[in-house]
Amino acid sequence: MKITFIRPYYMNHWEALGIANIASYIKKYYYGDLDLSFFDEFFDPTLNIIDDAVKSDIVAFSCTTPTYNRGLMFANLIKKTNPKVKIVFGGWHVTCDENLDLSYIDQIVFGEGEGSFLDILQGETSKEVGTIMCEFEKNLWPDRELINQRRQLDYCEKEFGVRIASFQSRKGCPMSCRMCSERWMSYNWVRVRDSEDTLDEIEYVNKTYGIEKFKFIDPTWCYPKYAATEFCEAKIRRNNTIPWEAMAHVSFLTKDIMKLLKESNCMQINVGVESGDQRILNEIRKGTTINQIKRVFEWGKEIGLDMRGFYILGMPSEDNVSIENTKEIIRQTNPSVVGVTIFCPYPGTDDYDSISDKVIDWEKADEYSNDFWRTEIFTNEELKKIQREFAEEFNEKLPPHMKEVLDIE
Repeated sequence: MKITFIRPYYMNHWEALGIANIASYIKKYYYGDLDLSFFDEFFDPTLNIIDDAVKSDIVAFSCTTPTYNRGLMFANLIKKTNPKVKIVFGGWHVTCDENLDLSYIDQIVFGEGEGSFLDILQGETSKEVGTIMCEFEKNLWPDRELINQRRQLDYCEKEFGVRIASFQSRKGCPMSCRMCSERWMSYNWVRVRDSEDTLDEIEYVNKTYGIEKFKFIDPTWCYPKYAATEFCEAKIRRNNTIPWEAMAHVSFLTKDIMKLLKESNCMQINVGVESGDQRILNEIRKGTTINQIKRVFEWGKEIGLDMRGFYILGMPSEDNVSIENTKEIIRQTNPSVVGVTIFCPYPGTDDYDSISDKVIDWEKADEYSNDFWRTEIFTNEELKKIQREFAEEFNEKLPPHMKEVLDIE
């Protein structure tokens, strides 16, 4: 069976770990012959992708919200050329959005895709398949050869001067922030990977491809605390000195765990602060306080961690006071990097559910901006102006990608 996996274009060079996980899973549990190929439109020419796809039995797309329409374009072209090709869509957007254009889609995979995609290969014909959530299995690692890990690392080295690879050690998130759709994918069920197995994979990837740093894609890496402790202690015990970074929720960062992170050569913590206004934090169910935020950044600097902060402008009840409070928390905590995005009501979030007109051109959205969101107080243009004010004040701290998207020197 020939299967082509496609990730439509987006400004994202990171590994397609979801697809790599599915590939490993079906290789282990599907007993028929498999001929797998993978294309990432960030790297691969569109015509090459279509040429391979039309010769396949199944073409599977992994789509986030901004890439969904691009995926439909591919599906349309493939179906017109070869109507016998089965088109399968999975990923965040189809899991969360009930208002889907299914014209060219044969089947949809909801949630985590490993088990559901295997069901399709074994004959499941339902239009909607899932949701099946998978535990971690020892030694069942992402198929990095399929997704061309070496190409991604070479790109990182060329663009950023460092070969950095991504890993996963948690599935799910215990939080229920109203602007996040994570709970649709995992239902807040957190599964933790064995630390030794994680380190085995990291060391294998380093030996095979040569990496100078790694990062975790887990949304709340420091939860649960016992797992964070186990990983750091195991990394230290194994004398694994590869630098690394993780995303962390303020409420799960304690001074002792941050010290242990540093001892295990964690260099960078990426914190989704979101807002410097307590009223906003409460409304979005962030579960943090201003004092917690200040304390965590203070600890980070004391310990010697690179603390980076990320913020969202234009929450539904945002006003001039909350905007100023967010500027002030940045000034007070002084993160090394400041990422500022305009709020976007993605499918699966509370605010998307409250929108009466759900016909949104998602191609006009990216991780930093969009052309459609407005609040009762601010128009979209006013939010963009405020974002530029942040960019001007904190220019030296902006991520390169944000400068590129916003065309800022």
